[in-house]
Amino acid sequence: MDKEISLGLTQNLYQLMKLFPRPKIRQANNEKLSRSEYDLLLILAITLNEEHDSMTVSEISNLLQITPAGVTHLANALEEAGYIERVAEPNDRRVVRIRLTPKASKGAKLLTNEVHEHLKGLVEHLGVEDSQTLVRLLTRSVEFFSKIKADTTII
Repeated sequence: MDKEISLGLTQNLYQLMKLFPRPKIRQANNEKLSRSEYDLLLILAITLNEEHDSMTVSEISNLLQITPAGVTHLANALEEAGYIERVAEPNDRRVVRIRLTPKASKGAKLLTNEVHEHLKGLVEHLGVEDSQTLVRLLTRSVEFFSKIKADTTII
């Protein structure tokens, strides 16, 4: 690819990535949770099921793309508010897992439904074929960026 075209294309990609909006999430209750706290609850809500009812701090850290210390900070606030609880790993008591409390389960379901509606709207806007193409391209993009060394800052 021509160097000049490549530079223009990468500039366009960079600007689009920075402009990509994050859906607004309505406050489902009277408690003021931060966007990051909602993100953690959402990750738990969409990831956990009857078979896997909890996640480790490391697993959450990888999904949220924040440090384990950041997850711990968020978890402390959510635990204090009664949304999550920490449980010991049955096979290794040194490993702490995080799961939703019954209080959080109802709110998490509402949050999951809201995100589903936002993304359903995107699929309706793009069409199924373009949505599948977007998923394929974003998956390949994530794979590419995951291969870059952790100490390299690109964006």
